[in-house]
Amino acid sequence: MRSWSGTLRAVLRQSAADGPATPGWLTVPRLLALTALTAAWVAQRPDDALVWLVAGVLLVATAVEPVLRRLLPVPAAVQLPGWTPPTVAVARFVVPAALVALLVVLVAAAGALTPWVFGVAAVVQGVPLLLATAQALRAYAARPAAAAALGRAVAQVAPEFVLYTARRGGAYQLQMWLPHLEALGRPFLVVTRDPAALAPLAEVTTAPVVACPTWRDLDRVVVPSLRAAFYVNSVAANADFVTYRQLTHVYLGHGESDKALSHHPAHAMYDLVFVAGQAAVERYARHGVQVPADKFVVVGNPQSAAVEPVDTVAGSSDGRPAGAVLYAPTWQGYNDDSSYSSLGHGVQVVRALLELPGPVVFRPHPFSRTRATERGHVAAVEELLAADARATGRAHVYGVDEPFAASANRVVAMVGDLSSVVTEFLASGKPLALVTDGEPDFATRNPVARAAYLVAPDLAELPAVLARMLGDDPLREERVAVRRHYVGAEGDQAFARAVLSLLDAPRGADSRSRHSR
Repeated sequence: MRSWSGTLRAVLRQSAADGPATPGWLTVPRLLALTALTAAWVAQRPDDALVWLVAGVLLVATAVEPVLRRLLPVPAAVQLPGWTPPTVAVARFVVPAALVALLVVLVAAAGALTPWVFGVAAVVQGVPLLLATAQALRAYAARPAAAAALGRAVAQVAPEFVLYTARRGGAYQLQMWLPHLEALGRPFLVVTRDPAALAPLAEVTTAPVVACPTWRDLDRVVVPSLRAAFYVNSVAANADFVTYRQLTHVYLGHGESDKALSHHPAHAMYDLVFVAGQAAVERYARHGVQVPADKFVVVGNPQSAAVEPVDTVAGSSDGRPAGAVLYAPTWQGYNDDSSYSSLGHGVQVVRALLELPGPVVFRPHPFSRTRATERGHVAAVEELLAADARATGRAHVYGVDEPFAASANRVVAMVGDLSSVVTEFLASGKPLALVTDGEPDFATRNPVARAAYLVAPDLAELPAVLARMLGDDPLREERVAVRRHYVGAEGDQAFARAVLSLLDAPRGADSRSRHSR
């Protein structure tokens, strides 16, 4: 169980994250400060009834802010035509007013104000709180009507499919598929289970985004026009939506790779599993995961369509390519079994790349910038690149938010880990190296490794591997064969055809008969 100190830290972190526009912001520190200040003031005038009254009002007013926050309308949708979200406008002034009141108490406790001015603090804090509470109670009572209005707005959009995510920080996973789904020209919704994810998701799409934290909320988005649901990650809350059997449920994932999460047994619960190529089908069987063959639909890897292929890489005068090299480590995973990352040795990798004549493009996994330990590794690599740029003038690229294809198109080769970017990079035809886990059966367990130059985790062989892959590159033809096996269709047309055939099929048809493999 979480200790009281851990619970307190969690409360403080969440309170600080909410911001001063939200009632309940830093409630505990403000209560402690207010208690200390009023105690000092009461000690000066222990017989003054006004002081005792105002002190009690201020403490109670501050303490009830978290209750007010729970009464406020929860964000339910953004970018949804015909939907006007209920608001409690005055709530944003509750905390600023309380801070002004705290300042008044501070000055009063210092003896600079009369006791009656001390009462001003209660008025300053109390009036916005009372107004916000009245508005919040009205909004709370109107929740059923607001929910019904949301359902009507969704029905008016007439979405044909849902792009579903139950993860707050997974916007980048949706970004992989959004351009290809938006290009279909069919109305759709993005559904998230976390209201806090509404704003981040609205930054990556213009489609309506609806938050459905409860079963009743899910009921409201399952409107008659809806045909299918697509899933970009595999989390437990996906099962809640899969229970709507009138829909066809399709697992997309967020990248083609030999990672363990790419053959998770939970994928069998979906009606269809869209895969890039035959390698994915074989991966499930190789790991003993039973998925009926008619659930698989080969759709290629539409994300790699933007990766520019090259036949040869021009060399510099000393025989080494003068172009940039990409270092794209994956994140460290949830546990040791799902960790494939070389980022902990990233400085050593980049030092080897800096021995080459060209610049380095550094592209860590998006999750690596959200986790404290990995942020430290990322910062160390970026500091090394910044120092080298100052010393040599080389134009290294790092800290840039761009699609993977843009990074791949900048370079002549890549060093990375076992992840989906390997499959995308294969589309370029350029050489790549993989940092392994050091086990002798790495290539057997991860067949994509046949297309890569392998580097043990101690990185001792990295300079020699770089010279080999940037020299005669003996794996050039093998990369072509592996590419065909892992990505069975070119461009994004196979994906578009598969989705449209699903949406346009007669209602009641078996989902597995709505497409051709």
